[in-house]
Amino acid sequence: MKIALDVSPALYGTGVADYTVELARRLPVLQFGYSLRRRPELQRLFPTARIFPFPPTGMHYLWNKLHVFPIEILVGPVDVYHSSDWAQAPSGAKKVTTIHDLAPFLYPGETSPEIVAAHTARMKWVVEECDKIICVTQNTANDMAKLFPQSSSRLIVIPEAMPSRFLLTPSYSYSYSYILAVGARQPRKNIDRLISASARLSKKLIIIGESNQTSPDPSVVFTGYISNQELVNYIASASCFVYPSLYEGFGLPILGAFHHRVPVTCSDISVFHETAGSAAVYFDPLDEQSMAQGITDAIKNKKTLVAVGTKQLAKFSWSHTANETMKVYKSLC
Repeated sequence: MKIALDVSPALYGTGVADYTVELARRLPVLQFGYSLRRRPELQRLFPTARIFPFPPTGMHYLWNKLHVFPIEILVGPVDVYHSSDWAQAPSGAKKVTTIHDLAPFLYPGETSPEIVAAHTARMKWVVEECDKIICVTQNTANDMAKLFPQSSSRLIVIPEAMPSRFLLTPSYSYSYSYILAVGARQPRKNIDRLISASARLSKKLIIIGESNQTSPDPSVVFTGYISNQELVNYIASASCFVYPSLYEGFGLPILGAFHHRVPVTCSDISVFHETAGSAAVYFDPLDEQSMAQGITDAIKNKKTLVAVGTKQLAKFSWSHTANETMKVYKSLC
């Protein structure tokens, strides 16, 4: 059985990138990808992969819009083609794809029009052509079934696991107390409510994400994008990790907090119950007082939460993800 896996998303520093790298490391697949400006970087990540000098926008146009140029032209005959989350190529092979979240469809106003257009065009072909559609949580599978009911019989849930970058050993320990969050200023990330909730507690709040703006409140710090080492340093020293989102696909940073023995409090939404189980304090993400109480309770009950978090983390492994994904491939051949 010959399997082709599109590794192009590995460049983008997101949960999708983590998933792509971790899966490619563990599966006996033909790796291929494309990038114009970052081709050498992608080749370094996957030394044995076939990397082509094509821009992502060009592949979106060819594969999602025109739906021409089969992958066999690039990689030869294959039995299974596992597509990325960006482009769905035509192919004579059995087709598998992974859906990480449906934010471009559920929150289109918070996503650039170009990305919404790409995902909309791609999903048309996913729904029409993919033989199996892997969802990383049951929550995502439920959303997929609601938005694209014709795909329901082809959905399969295979959880992801903690990215290897969280395994780094902290190189620096912060001496001051702070609560930590990860997220952009998109409304669904709910950062503004978190800032208000932390103000009720007079606690320092550090927010890791795309915005490196300066806050008028000295107790709120936006770091902007940081290295994996800096991320681990911040997580390991935090008094509490807070995830206030209204919607996520999985919530990988929660597993990173479990690994570094940091108590977690997060929104009471179904996806976080899949990821965190009983190892987190849950709050109403629309209620600042509930959020503030969640932070207080998580810090107060650190010992218990850390112990349960260690057990919860053990439920997820990339070996399991890879094995279950291989079962999907084999079921099609």
